[in-house]
Amino acid sequence: MNQHARRFGALAAAALAFAPLGAGADDLKGPLTLKDQGSFFVGGEVERTDAMTGDPAGQLGYSNTDEIKVNQMYVEFQAPRGNARNVPIVLTHGCCLSSKTWEDTPDGRMGWAEYFVRKGHTVYLTDQSSRARSGFDATTINEVRLGLKPASALPPIFTFGRESAWDLFRFGPSYPTPFADEQFPVESLSDFGNQVIPDLNATLPTPNPTYGNLADLAILAGGAVLVGHSESGFFPEQAALVNSAGVKGIVSIEGQCPAMNAAQIKTLSKIPTLVVFGDHLDGSAISGKFWPPILEACRTFVNQLRAAGGVAFLAELPKLGFKGNSHMLMQDRNNIDVAQWMRRWLVQNVRQGHARALVGKNRDASDD
Repeated sequence: MNQHARRFGALAAAALAFAPLGAGADDLKGPLTLKDQGSFFVGGEVERTDAMTGDPAGQLGYSNTDEIKVNQMYVEFQAPRGNARNVPIVLTHGCCLSSKTWEDTPDGRMGWAEYFVRKGHTVYLTDQSSRARSGFDATTINEVRLGLKPASALPPIFTFGRESAWDLFRFGPSYPTPFADEQFPVESLSDFGNQVIPDLNATLPTPNPTYGNLADLAILAGGAVLVGHSESGFFPEQAALVNSAGVKGIVSIEGQCPAMNAAQIKTLSKIPTLVVFGDHLDGSAISGKFWPPILEACRTFVNQLRAAGGVAFLAELPKLGFKGNSHMLMQDRNNIDVAQWMRRWLVQNVRQGHARALVGKNRDASDD
């Protein structure tokens, strides 16, 4: 049997093994049965600082000099029962958000994290280094407060406002008017606003430690598909360039695709890669300038992977029949339909199975 026949046979077997994907409704109802859940940290370095300010009133006698841990990444996971054959999924959020992105939708529907667990995948939710439960390095801020550095040394703190997000996230042509076919639940915009977190990436070193942390997590998981969105859209590729040993597949959702050299393309071409974009990329004056060039850069990237012999696909959702999807497509009204399509692609193109059922706990990893 030649190589192409073997590959076709393997993909056909995988597709048959997951035949319920098309209908797929029954296993999305009823109790969610888990084998285990928990949380842990990946990475981090010890840093000595002279700017603790841990005793601002001077009452406790603490010194401003001490050691702190920085650049670590918080990870939460859920493992379903009987999940040994399904590749783990790692979900990483975008700018000004946290892993809440994936948990559920602003109007209370099932999110992608629960969907993939129900489909038999262990799911790892990450908070980028410097964000949310991962914390951030406050040294420079404290140094300015103590007069050790000028105010100009303060890192910029970026966040999104409602009207800016409406436009850039493509909820509608102009605030507060939604697109006629808009899939994002705009009536729950206030609930979505609760998820916004100030972006402290300016406190991070270069390269972003989240890249290495994601690469390490993929190895700890026994191999995983890395999924990034928006700001983190290309993080899976960056993680694979740090260490591709655990990266079994990549999904980049509406992220910027920077130019890659030949050696980088060669490395990444060995990993099945799916790049996803939603609808209305030119739906407003700002979005029309921002999103189309990003789409074209990602089209070039996908074509380079394919030319190098890789398995890669650019999924433009309107061309696949998914209309009205926003930048927050994992929270749109058709989010489960999109997730089902995406999982079908992964099952057909990414080798399933993994070597480790649980991470972060020193226990027997055998299935119950």
